[in-house]
Amino acid sequence: MTTVFLIVASVALIAIAAACVYSIGLMRDARHVLNELEKSVKQISDESAPLLENAGVISGKVREIAESVDGEVLGVKGAVDSFINAVEDLVDLQQKVKSRIEDPIMDTAGYVAGIVKGIQAFLRVLKS
Repeated sequence: MTTVFLIVASVALIAIAAACVYSIGLMRDARHVLNELEKSVKQISDESAPLLENAGVISGKVREIAESVDGEVLGVKGAVDSFINAVEDLVDLQQKVKSRIEDPIMDTAGYVAGIVKGIQAFLRVLKS
């Protein structure tokens, strides 16, 4: 029985030793993969730093452009408001002129039409 126990213990120790050797190989591979990952992260970090700086500059310029556009929009709005006021003033002036001139012109047109009708009636009486 002791012999069986010694054989089983020897097989177990050999299995443990094989597992340790295999684990050492896995750890070397894992270390290699982790080193490559570290290099990749460092490279990405180094290459992205200028991009982030440029993004900051670009966002600042976009902000300046947006502020400039806001100022221009206010200026255009003021010009449009002034134009609308001028058009309203012109419409008011046209209505005032129309109200002051329309009645005398219509009266004059009525007098002229009456005179023309009178002359036509006179000429018809002369012809007959």
